[in-house]
Amino acid sequence: MAALAVYLVLWLKVTATQERGSDFSVFYVAALLVRAGHGDQVYNQAIEAARHAAILPRGYHLTLPFNTPPTSALLAIPLTLLNPGTAYRLFSVAQFLLLGAAVWVAARAAPWPKGEGRARSLAALAGLAGTATFPLLILGQWDGVCALGLALAYAAWRRDRRFAAGLFLALGLGIAKPHLAVGLIAFVIGRRDWRALLGALAGAALLGVASVATVGVATTLAFMGNTAFALGHTPASSTLGLLGLASSWLGSGDTASILALAGGGLGIAAAFAIGWRSRGRPELLEVSLAAAVALTLLVSPHLLPHDLALTAPAFVWLSARAARLDEPQPWPGRRATAVLAGWLTMAALVALDLGNSAQAPPGRVVPWGLMAAAVILFVWQSRSPMAVPTG
Repeated sequence: MAALAVYLVLWLKVTATQERGSDFSVFYVAALLVRAGHGDQVYNQAIEAARHAAILPRGYHLTLPFNTPPTSALLAIPLTLLNPGTAYRLFSVAQFLLLGAAVWVAARAAPWPKGEGRARSLAALAGLAGTATFPLLILGQWDGVCALGLALAYAAWRRDRRFAAGLFLALGLGIAKPHLAVGLIAFVIGRRDWRALLGALAGAALLGVASVATVGVATTLAFMGNTAFALGHTPASSTLGLLGLASSWLGSGDTASILALAGGGLGIAAAFAIGWRSRGRPELLEVSLAAAVALTLLVSPHLLPHDLALTAPAFVWLSARAARLDEPQPWPGRRATAVLAGWLTMAALVALDLGNSAQAPPGRVVPWGLMAAAVILFVWQSRSPMAVPTG
């Protein structure tokens, strides 16, 4: 509650200039173009910059490219009926509430021991209060939608609704941040969960149709090229994945890119292996999916602090599985305490990396935390005994 109160106070202190120059302002400008019938120009950086300058205070210059799928502009259209400042505030609060919904969905679906309603509520609150929530709230980013899609996918897997799980995963991440889904797709393929994969393909098709209807075929295809532009626009050393780690030590260049690409391949292979080992073992869903979340974030070429909001629902469902394994010990038992300690450590690492783009050791620390989490969860998965069927 103390952390959330601090986030709220800082959010209230955001100035009018910061509102109009936030990350959300990029989506707002793109939505204005779509609304005016110029959807085919959303990736024209010159036009974007000119329209962006029109909503900024006189003499204030900012270059932020629109680099998300056209569906993000489509969904932001209703907010263009409001002035940029009010639209930012509403969108920011909506993303915060969606993140709250994500941790609550995860908490409701997770396998808590009977009588642990208090533990469930506290875990959800702790997940919401993670340090990634702060940049999400301040910048007005889409990660609340992504986290909710992930949480709904988890809940669907818990109920053996695999097609729905893949659909929620594709829609939640594909609307604005498909680059965060690479490791999760490898996990699904590794599980040989063809229904979930079919659901993900259906979701991708729906988003594709919506994008074409919004901006046309050519502009939808241009999204891929614009993504490459965005990678060059953001300093690699300020990102928090493998590319950020390599660049923070070696500087931006071919060597860092090659190391990140090789590490990304290993991370995707690890997500596939974790999925393979979890097939047919529902008692491993929580630990396996949490490991896949850590890996999909790690291999992302454009990971920023607010994207770590995806770890919030993963922390909640992992806490529930740990509490179940700790029975009959009351919460928090040994395993649940270890999960909480890991969550607090990751929150500290995110806080250390906020706004840090220095190219010098120790460099980015979040990637090390994600790697450690993936290794620990992999060991947890490997040592888990087969569940004994009952009934």
